[in-house]
Amino acid sequence: SNPFLSKMLSLTGATRTAFLIFFISHVPITLLMNGQTTLPEAMFPDVLRGLLSFYATQFNDTLMTAPFDIWFESFVVCEVLLQVPFFIYAIKSLVNWQTTDGSGRFRTACLIYGAHAVTTLIPILAETIFNNVNSLTEKCILVGFYLPYLIFPAYLVLIAATNDNVFLEQSETIKAKVA
Repeated sequence: SNPFLSKMLSLTGATRTAFLIFFISHVPITLLMNGQTTLPEAMFPDVLRGLLSFYATQFNDTLMTAPFDIWFESFVVCEVLLQVPFFIYAIKSLVNWQTTDGSGRFRTACLIYGAHAVTTLIPILAETIFNNVNSLTEKCILVGFYLPYLIFPAYLVLIAATNDNVFLEQSETIKAKVA
């Protein structure tokens, strides 16, 4: 087997670091920006409401502009209630990868989160690409913003589906101890 490909298809080295950055950055974005579509307005200071308004206006993101579509709000509720706890678990697991069972609960959680997130991004991207509101340039910019939230979860599913242990280095260490 190709060692480079093996490392790319596991949560090791730069891949682990990229996912760690992705999950750490996703927590405040979810809670402070996306959360404004579903949580009471009074929960957010003026500066955050202004930041969301600036973003939605500047990039003409109709999904993030009130009134919010109920289907989109339901996705954000899932993001806040289901994904944020996973993000925290993933951050802890990626930081402490040496002591996290990469073949157990964490691997299963990666599969569930990744499949859920990919499924939610399909209609979000379809709405962004096929709406009649945005110009081609705006659509390209918005797709650029949303695409990482499809790519990272899809990549995570690929890693978890193709490995018995998502931390390849950990499984190699175990194999070396057994041999």
